[in-house]
Amino acid sequence: MKPYIAVITDAFREALASRVLWLVLLGVLLFLAVLAPLGVRDEVTTQFKRFDVTSSQRLKSLLESSAKSTRDSAASRVVQALDPTIQTRLRDAGKANVDRLRTHEVLDGLNGLLDKQDWHDAELWKSTTRLSELRELDQADAETLSEEQLRRRNRLRLEAALPGAFHPRSGDSVRLRYAAFDFPDAFVVTRTQFLEILNKIALPLIVNLLLGVLGVFIAILVTGSIIPEMFQSGSLQLLLSKPISRSLLFLAKFIGGCSFVFVNITLMIVGLWLIVGFRLQIWNHNLLLCIPLFVFLFVVYYSVSAVAGLIWRNAIVSIAVTVIFWMACFLVDVTHELFDQLVAQPATITQLAQLDGELFAATRKGEVLRYDEEESKWQTLLETEFGSGTRALGPLALPESDQVLVAQISSGRFRQFSGSNDNLLLLSSREEWKPIDGIKLPPGSREMLAGSDGALIVYGTRGISRAAAGGLESEPSEKKDSGMFGGLMSMLQSETDGFTVISPPDLNLDTPMSVDAVPRSSSVVAYTRGRLIRLTAGEDRRLKIDREISLPGAANQRGAIAATSQHLMIAREDSGIEIYDLQTLEKLYDVDLDAASTPTELRAARDGGDRVAILFADKTVQVIDTSMGTSIPVSIPHQGSIAQLNWSDSNTLLIAYELDHVLALDLTDGSVQATWQPERGIWRWLQDWIVQPIHTVFPKPGELGETVEGIVIGEREIAAGPPSEVDLAYDRRVLKIWQPLVNCGIFTLLMLGCGCYYVSRQDF
Repeated sequence: MKPYIAVITDAFREALASRVLWLVLLGVLLFLAVLAPLGVRDEVTTQFKRFDVTSSQRLKSLLESSAKSTRDSAASRVVQALDPTIQTRLRDAGKANVDRLRTHEVLDGLNGLLDKQDWHDAELWKSTTRLSELRELDQADAETLSEEQLRRRNRLRLEAALPGAFHPRSGDSVRLRYAAFDFPDAFVVTRTQFLEILNKIALPLIVNLLLGVLGVFIAILVTGSIIPEMFQSGSLQLLLSKPISRSLLFLAKFIGGCSFVFVNITLMIVGLWLIVGFRLQIWNHNLLLCIPLFVFLFVVYYSVSAVAGLIWRNAIVSIAVTVIFWMACFLVDVTHELFDQLVAQPATITQLAQLDGELFAATRKGEVLRYDEEESKWQTLLETEFGSGTRALGPLALPESDQVLVAQISSGRFRQFSGSNDNLLLLSSREEWKPIDGIKLPPGSREMLAGSDGALIVYGTRGISRAAAGGLESEPSEKKDSGMFGGLMSMLQSETDGFTVISPPDLNLDTPMSVDAVPRSSSVVAYTRGRLIRLTAGEDRRLKIDREISLPGAANQRGAIAATSQHLMIAREDSGIEIYDLQTLEKLYDVDLDAASTPTELRAARDGGDRVAILFADKTVQVIDTSMGTSIPVSIPHQGSIAQLNWSDSNTLLIAYELDHVLALDLTDGSVQATWQPERGIWRWLQDWIVQPIHTVFPKPGELGETVEGIVIGEREIAAGPPSEVDLAYDRRVLKIWQPLVNCGIFTLLMLGCGCYYVSRQDF
């Protein structure tokens, strides 16, 4: 072994002799020295800031209506405690020559109440929805609370008095500091947000950019001459005169080139880990696992450089071939990503519905499709412009009226002021499935549900609305104001023609939220901000809160719910899957699943039954019997490629897989009742038979960045959006952790095997 150790040591010394290496070491030390003074200071979240406001319009409306009301309430007590000038402007809002309060003026007034204790009335606040943190602070003796805790309690009281106006924030905040200087208030975030920003954005970005790109490129420049110089006159003859294997000689030189890279990467990662631990108070031990990972990334590129050095025996050619390989990998990745974003993703089914044997679907692009059995392809019923950001609501089948309902929700820079609400569109066999204009949806509509009586139920941040099945088609009416100001006025309306707001005034639906209609019943269940609510309808069809519970855990957890006739299932991102009794809202089961992925959607059959289908972020499906809290033992095909699902009836599950294929699965015996397999177009054919095979066999060192992200985060899937804005059904991304490692590992072994074969057969 001594000869081989000597060869490794010699290769390491060659790398140390490079001036570039010493410049890199100096750069690493300077970077760590600049980063070292960065730190944090713990604070308590008290003051309201602009980004805490969910809706400025809602905040001002609550205060103005309370100022004008004669009824004593928590909100009116808040108004009475404000500055007299602000009170006057709130009461006179809407009058001529009276300027409406600006958001920052309202926030300044509310922040002024944080240091006062005389405006709170315990009896009035009992009727508000109080978070568990506020209830604990209210029960505590005021003399035992610190000044910051008293301010925190007042903030929570203001949030309870003005429901839905603010995003709930954790009480633990951190302020960034550099040396002895504090960053501005804009850099004050909750500790949870700080952990997410640091682990999911900052650290992966730093290590991927500095080590994955810049560091590896410099390492290739430094080590590119090690293998070619082995073939210089006199060097090779001296080495071959010793009783050593040519293949092991090549591998020893290769390992020597890798050893110095290991030293540099270790210095960078360990230094970063110590700074994050001591200065930011976050000891992320997973960061140390990036050391072997980035060494492995270098090994992939260096294997190409080493083999090129063997063949051409020239350092410049060796480096050039490696750069060409780098560019080829980048080109393959970019081409695959372009086809995925422009061909595959727009065609992916996001919603399914079936009516009298006809199959309908909505795509990620926002288009609405109907399957044409004769031509074996999807027929486009509603198109969208490329890049318009259109989102489809529905399709939703209403068998009672023999209609399928859809809506296309547009987005854009000035969408919120550009005209009024989005139109409902009706599809029926009587009109040969051509869309008929329906009534306009309420502002802020998120999803559509089918009522037990065939009515349409729509929910969003404005509440829950209902439209009778016979009144969905629009009627000619006089033209109303349009344009920016007409659109703004339509947003402020609580109801839309044809729809009736049926949610009670004391129900405030705030994101994250999820609502479902109870099968064969006029009841509705809702999850919003950590609360689970059951609502029942009276004779006038309006809902009232029948029962409500606060769920343990953070209130801003995204969740999804599904109701059967007897049970309620809820999945939250940090609390797993739970089953509750629908009548009492008592917890019955914690669903223990083998799946390691996060649920993104729950579906219950509309015609009753105890089954709920769960779609996971890794594109797998499980069906749960809510009466037992266990999974149904049925084999579901195409696991890992399932895009969407829905129920045809209580025993038949529609499953969309491989982007736009659909099958009907009988859950009683696991048989496939029907399949819908459209023919591929030219672009899909290119993707499936050319782009995808090349991407599969080609090495993917660029995707090792996702492996780094998964290691640093400690999770295999992440949410692409903030918890306060989306629910579980949106923006989930499964990280590719093991695939790049296996792919690049096989490629590296093949390259080193070729190098060993070449050096053993070549006559030097």
